[in-house]
Amino acid sequence: MGSYTPLYRKYRPQKFDELTGQELITKTLSNAIQLDRVVHAYLFTGPRGTGKTSTARIFAKSLNCVEGPTVNPCGKCPSCVDIFNSNSVDVIEIDAASNRKVEDARNLLEKVQFVSVSGKYKIYIIDEVHMLTSEAFNTLLKTLEEPPKNLVFILATTEAHKVLNTIISRCQRFDFHRIPQGEIIGNLKAISGKEGIKIEDKALSVIAKKAFGGMRDAIGLLDQASVIASREKEITENDIISLLGSLPENILFEITDTLANKDAAKLIQLIDKIIQNSEPVNIIRELINYFRNLLIIKTAGDLDKVKLLVDVSENFLPDIKTQSELFEVNEVVQIIEKLSEYEKTIKNASQQHLWLEVALISICHRHDIQVIKELEQRLEKIEEAVFSGNFPEIKPVLNKPVSKPEPAVVTPMILTTESAAEKSVEQEPLQQVKKEVKTSETTDVSGCWKNFLSSLSKINAPSEAFFKIFIPVEMNRDKIIITCKNEKWIEKAKKEKIDLLEQAARQVFGSSPQIIIRTPMPEDEEVKKDPDETEVSEPKTVFKPDPPQPGQVSQIAIDTESHQELDAEVTENLENINKNPVPVNVSEQAKMIIDVFSGKVIE
Repeated sequence: MGSYTPLYRKYRPQKFDELTGQELITKTLSNAIQLDRVVHAYLFTGPRGTGKTSTARIFAKSLNCVEGPTVNPCGKCPSCVDIFNSNSVDVIEIDAASNRKVEDARNLLEKVQFVSVSGKYKIYIIDEVHMLTSEAFNTLLKTLEEPPKNLVFILATTEAHKVLNTIISRCQRFDFHRIPQGEIIGNLKAISGKEGIKIEDKALSVIAKKAFGGMRDAIGLLDQASVIASREKEITENDIISLLGSLPENILFEITDTLANKDAAKLIQLIDKIIQNSEPVNIIRELINYFRNLLIIKTAGDLDKVKLLVDVSENFLPDIKTQSELFEVNEVVQIIEKLSEYEKTIKNASQQHLWLEVALISICHRHDIQVIKELEQRLEKIEEAVFSGNFPEIKPVLNKPVSKPEPAVVTPMILTTESAAEKSVEQEPLQQVKKEVKTSETTDVSGCWKNFLSSLSKINAPSEAFFKIFIPVEMNRDKIIITCKNEKWIEKAKKEKIDLLEQAARQVFGSSPQIIIRTPMPEDEEVKKDPDETEVSEPKTVFKPDPPQPGQVSQIAIDTESHQELDAEVTENLENINKNPVPVNVSEQAKMIIDVFSGKVIE
C-alpha cells in the first residue's frame, strides 16, 4: 500500500491561472515576467492558506523553466520537476522559524555568492520570515539591497508588522487577501467531483465558512470529512458540524433568544445540552461570530446588501433580522466585548464549563440599556443645571405640620440660626415677606457650605473636619469668603489646604472662584444681624423652645453671638490641650488618632 497524499498537496496550484482569489497579484507577477522587470526581492504577506508559498513556487518555475522565463511553465522539464518535488539546487526553501539566528543568515550569505547550476536564476524562498532575529535581519540588509546578478529573494510571512521596515523598504510587497467563500465552495465542488466525494452543498458552505478565507484549510477539512461516510452515503451539514464541534444555526438562534428575553432557566438547560458535543471555547467563539452577524444585519438594514458580508445561510437571514430588533446596537456591542473577555478567561481556566455558564448567565442578567439611557439623560440635565447655576427655586412652606420622630431613636439636635429664623417667620406675620427672603439667602450660603464640605470630605476627609471651624461669609461661582478667628489656622489653610479648596470649588460650582481666607471683620457681623432690627422699635422676640414632650427631642436655639462665643471657647480649650497633652490609654485597635483640625496622624 502506497503512502496517501493529502488533498491540499495533491491539488496545490502549479500555474498562475490555477491560483484562486489573488487575480491582481498573479497579473502583476505575470506582467513582470513578460516585460523582463523581475526585481531582486519580494515580500508576500497575508493570512495562512491564501497561496503565498504556492505563488512563490510558481514564480520560481516561471523564471527557471527551460522555455522561460515564461508565464506558463511546462511542468515537465527537469527544473520544473525538481521545484515541484522541493529538491531543486537553484530554488532553496528555508524555514525561518528553525533558521532564525545570525549564524544561519551568515551561512546563507556565503552560499548566495555561488551562481545558479541549471536554471537562469538562483531563488531563495524564506518562509515565516518574521521569525528571524533582528541581528539576522541586519545581516541580510546589504545583500537584499545589492544582491548578485540573477539572485531573487522571496520572503513570505503572515505577520508583516514584525518584519523590519528596513527589510520591507527593499522589497516589492504583495498582500494576499482571504479568498471569498463562493470561490472556495466552487473549488471544493471541483475537487469533490474528481475524487468522487458525495457531499451536500450546505456541508460545503459550512466548510468554507470555517476555513475563514484559507483555501488550504478548506481542502484539508474536505479531506477529513471524506472519510466520515462511505462512498454510497452523502456527507451532510450535521456531519460537518459534529466533526468540527460547531453549533447549528438554530441552536445559536435559540441561545440568543434566551439572552434577549433574559430567560436564565432555559439558558442553563441549553448550556447543559450543547456542552456535551462542543468545547466551551468553541461555543464562545461561535456566539461572538453570531452576534457579529446580528450586528451587521441590524445596522445595514437591507438583507440583499449584507448577505455576502455575513456567515449565515441565506434562508436564515430573515429570522436573524427579526431577532435583531430585540437588541439595541450598543447592547450587541457590549455583549460582543463581554464574550471576548470571557474567551480569554476560558482559554486559561481549568473549569471551562463553569466559566461558560458564568459568562452566559452574566450576559443574561445584564443591565437594561434603556434604563441606562434614561439615567444618562437625567444626569446630563443635572450637570447642565449645576454648571449654569439655574437651580429651581425652592419656596419654604409655612405652617406645615411636622411629624414626630419615633420614640425609639433619640438623636440630640442643635437648632441653627436658619431654623430659628424660620420659627420667627411663623410668629411674626407682619414681616413674613422679608423673613422669607432672609431665610432663603441664609439657606443658600449654608447649603453651599455643606455641599462644599461634603466635596472636601471626598477629596480629603481630615481637611473637611479642619474647615468645620471656619464660617462662610460669601459663596458663589465668582468668590468664596470664609473666616476664622485663629490666625494660625488661617495661615495653615492658605499654605497647605488651598489646593483642596480649589478642587472642592470646581466640583461644587463647576468653576474656579476667588478664594479668600481671613479673620472676621465688622461688616461680617452686620451681614449676620437681622436687617429689621433698625426698623422695628420693639425688641426682637427670641424664640424659646417648648418643653420637650415624652419621646420628643429637645431643641436649643443658638444665635450668632452665642455661636461665636462658643467658637472662641472651643478654640482656647483646643490650644490648651495641644500645649499640655494628657496621655490616654487606648486599645490595640485604636492606636491611631486623627487630629481633625490639623489633619495630622498621631501614633
